[in-house]
Amino acid sequence: MSGSSTYNATDIGAARQAIGAEAGKFGSVGDGIPQNVDAGMFGTLGNSGAVASAVSALCASLRSEYAKAETLVGAIERALDANLTNNSATEQNAKLSFQNQQA
Repeated sequence: MSGSSTYNATDIGAARQAIGAEAGKFGSVGDGIPQNVDAGMFGTLGNSGAVASAVSALCASLRSEYAKAETLVGAIERALDANLTNNSATEQNAKLSFQNQQA
C-alpha cells in the first residue's frame, strides 16, 4: 500500500521502557555534581578563589544541563507512550468500524 506505514508496538513499547529507565540516570548524574567548590581545593594561591568560583559556575551549568536532559528524555518516553496509546485506540476503532460494516 503506497503511503502507508507500519510499526511494531512491541518494539516501540520496549524502546519506551528503555528510554524511561534512562531518564532518571541523567538526574542522578546531575545530583552528584557539587553545589559549591571550596577555594582550599586549589591551594592557598591568590587565584584559588577565582578558580573555585569558575568551577562552581561550571558545576551549576552541568547540573542544569543534566536536568534538561532528564526532562527531554522523559518527554521522549511520554511521546512514545502517547503514540502507542493513540495507535492502539485507532486500530481498535477501525476494527470495530469494519466489524459493524460487515454486520
